[in-house]
Amino acid sequence: MKEEEKTPDVTAEKDDQKEKRKCVWEQINEAERAEVETLAAEYKEFLTKAKTERAVSQTILEKTSQAGYVDLAGGSSAKKGGWLGHHGKLLGLFAPGHDDPLNGFNLIVAHGDAPRLDLKPKCVYEDMGLGLLKSNLYGGLKKFQWLARPLAIWGFCALKDGRHVDIRFGEEPGDPVLTITDILPHLDRKVQRDKRLSDAFPAERLNVLANSLPVDDKKAKTRFKSALLKIFEDRWGIKEDDLISSEIEIVPAGSALEVGFDRSMIGGYGQDDRLSVFTALKALLSTKKPKRPLLLIIFDREEIGSFGSTGAESNFIMRLAAAALGAAGKEPSWLNVQKALAATRALSADVEASVDPTFKEVHDDLNSGLLGHGPCVVRYTGGAGKYGASEAGAEYMAFIRRIFDEAKVIWQSTLLGKQEEGGGGTVAHLMAYHGINVVDSGPPLLSMHSPFEICSKSDVWMNAKAQKTFYASA
Repeated sequence: MKEEEKTPDVTAEKDDQKEKRKCVWEQINEAERAEVETLAAEYKEFLTKAKTERAVSQTILEKTSQAGYVDLAGGSSAKKGGWLGHHGKLLGLFAPGHDDPLNGFNLIVAHGDAPRLDLKPKCVYEDMGLGLLKSNLYGGLKKFQWLARPLAIWGFCALKDGRHVDIRFGEEPGDPVLTITDILPHLDRKVQRDKRLSDAFPAERLNVLANSLPVDDKKAKTRFKSALLKIFEDRWGIKEDDLISSEIEIVPAGSALEVGFDRSMIGGYGQDDRLSVFTALKALLSTKKPKRPLLLIIFDREEIGSFGSTGAESNFIMRLAAAALGAAGKEPSWLNVQKALAATRALSADVEASVDPTFKEVHDDLNSGLLGHGPCVVRYTGGAGKYGASEAGAEYMAFIRRIFDEAKVIWQSTLLGKQEEGGGGTVAHLMAYHGINVVDSGPPLLSMHSPFEICSKSDVWMNAKAQKTFYASA
């Protein structure tokens, strides 16, 4: 009798593949572990300090100014490096290299914005003896995650007389916080419990609880709203009409924190994509005498499609390249800018989804990112048959593999989940528009787009090493 043919054990094959992955903690020595902890402490400080795109740009300018970077808009030679900003929310950095910039830059692009709630232009009202603020969704967030939690305000107001006012509330020690209320489970059956998740939390109900003391004027028609407006005027000199020309963001209150009994992880708001911003800046400033000139761009508005004058859809990359060429003594003509960009190599530095053991069914085991196993290299994103994807070519993938492996970077080849579970994109396709060789690369996160995202300290350190390796490549 003929022996039965055995069906290949696909599960066993997947397990073998997973066993080949390298956990960063198991591959580094004690001295490197100390470096991990030092960098993690600095990263937590950055994450706590820079909760908006304006705060990200300002923090970076402080660090680069200390390193001798100058404003490229002034036509300086920028011997140590230079920066070019736009509207206080988009920032580009340049560091000269040994090679002619007409032969291309080594470019890293990331983004400083994160999912959040914005206040509407007309946002102040009162109801049932409470003062409230109307919010507007920004980016892909799960609405229920923003209810019944401490919230803070970070904002910027432009007044008609030309003055600017910075607004911050709920972050200093002893500060009160704001919140968005949720309904008690005893009464939620019809308005929430029996509805689809997308319908149970209408965006128009995400109203911020702001005050409960009325103004001391019993003749006032809106005593609680008036009291809230008085707080704005007394604290920041802002009247109700001034809120129309304000950018006020509602973000989770509090500092970034260590997570786990072993303190091996970091939890905090905005790690998508400020983790990439932080490590890219560290890589840029620590790369001495690079062969190719370097660029770093921190875009705004990535979470809502990259539209607008501070997003990657704008022509900022061309202006930055022109400024960099001028600083290097080259003619910043249209043709030279296009030539330099077409010869540029780039990392689209954005975080990736880590497999969550509780929801692992949405991932392809062979192509999934694992926390603590180094940065992910994502050849293509998109969804529904690679729709909207920028796919790195085979030659460029081989280049990235070579430089990472030669530098002993621990990294993972990953994709964003199973094909029909959803999808997502980055700014990579907008870099590819200029002929730039680009691939997505960044650390994996748990609870991405939530108010408390989780990363591994080891991935922060290894991502900085990967980005420095890229910047130093010839």
